Amino acid sequence: MKRLPARPLDRRSMLKISVGGTAALMIAPKGAFAQGASIKASWYGGQDTHDRMQEALALYSERTGTNIEVEFAPFGDFYDRLPVQYAGGGAADVHRHSMTFLYEYTNRGLLADLGPYVGDTINTDDLYPGVVEIGTRNGVTNAIGNNQIAIATFYDMAKLEEVGMTDRLDGMTWDDYLEIAVALGDAGGEGKYGTNDAGDFLGFFEMWLKQRGTELYPEAGGVGFSGEEAAEWFAYWERMRSEGGAPPPAITAESGGFQNAPFVRDIAGMQIGWCQQLVFYQALMEPELGITTGPIAEGLDNNGHYIRALDFWVVPAQSDNPEEAAKLINFLLNDEEAIAILGLTLGGPASEKASAILQDTAEGASAKVLTYLEGLRENADPDTPIWKGGQGELESVLDRLNQSVGFGQITAEEAGEQLASEGQRIID
Repeated sequence: MKRLPARPLDRRSMLKISVGGTAALMIAPKGAFAQGASIKASWYGGQDTHDRMQEALALYSERTGTNIEVEFAPFGDFYDRLPVQYAGGGAADVHRHSMTFLYEYTNRGLLADLGPYVGDTINTDDLYPGVVEIGTRNGVTNAIGNNQIAIATFYDMAKLEEVGMTDRLDGMTWDDYLEIAVALGDAGGEGKYGTNDAGDFLGFFEMWLKQRGTELYPEAGGVGFSGEEAAEWFAYWERMRSEGGAPPPAITAESGGFQNAPFVRDIAGMQIGWCQQLVFYQALMEPELGITTGPIAEGLDNNGHYIRALDFWVVPAQSDNPEEAAKLINFLLNDEEAIAILGLTLGGPASEKASAILQDTAEGASAKVLTYLEGLRENADPDTPIWKGGQGELESVLDRLNQSVGFGQITAEEAGEQLASEGQRIID
């Protein structure tokens, strides 16, 4: 994607004050430090996200005279630190929040109500349906989405062409997905597979359930799936592994991070993930990559995919600068130059305005993601359900059980019963 010229982040405008798992910097207008407002912002992500966020915040600082202290870290390090910051009163005035943990923070009353700022300080007119609503419970808006994303299948275009399977990607069913993956593994030979093992991907499991008429988290609480349904999921992935469509668990266990994915290491021809990740994978790979839907159950009235915000801007209830935080959120969501700078680093665009801006300059993988989302919206599932408290723990349980089945330590049936019973215990 073409970007506006980078604004120099020199010693006068950015001062590093600490480093480690979490990096902390100060962004200030030229002639630092200004006598304007001061605010703290933080986020998680990879280096591309860190670079683009700093560039966008430097622009905001120049325009408004605001001094901005920033902290950023990889996802895991960020959430190791965040509870400590909330407990000690040091959380940023505005920070990125994942839906994996959002419910827990809202349920404990830790996040400010942004409702008084919506429509005045924060313009939400152009945001897609659900971007504000998914962060609103009982009439209180504690979070506003900074993206909209959906599950997708990424694939090596040349490898799919070589096995003659490209035409089966359109409307790909779960049976098609298995057969394509096995064909890719067979064609690749020893040590090659068709796709990553996504049996540990809770968002993918949620989509699979929804396509069969089951909600991951029903309104009544707990989990909505039965042990039998979960067992069917584990059995599907056991078959995928046993037929060579997905790698064994020993390889999957070493696949953390984009750079270690079987897809990137050229031992798999497909990868399941969130749609914007195509940009990250393409940056690491030479072959041209394509994007299509995840598998779809036969007979559905829609494509069985959710398009929803999974990351948000929030303000802690303890913040002394909620008005300034709201102004910064509005800038990140609505400023045309900020939208262009951020591109897809936070996910798919959260608004029609952002989509239009990015489509004008998008190239390569970024253009493919935008086209994918545009097409998906025409026939996507209309719901935008929120994840519940305990989501992160349930993700860990699913990962552990999928590995246990893969290593032959338990059966798919046993794993299904355990996932259902532990889910009922874990989920609020």
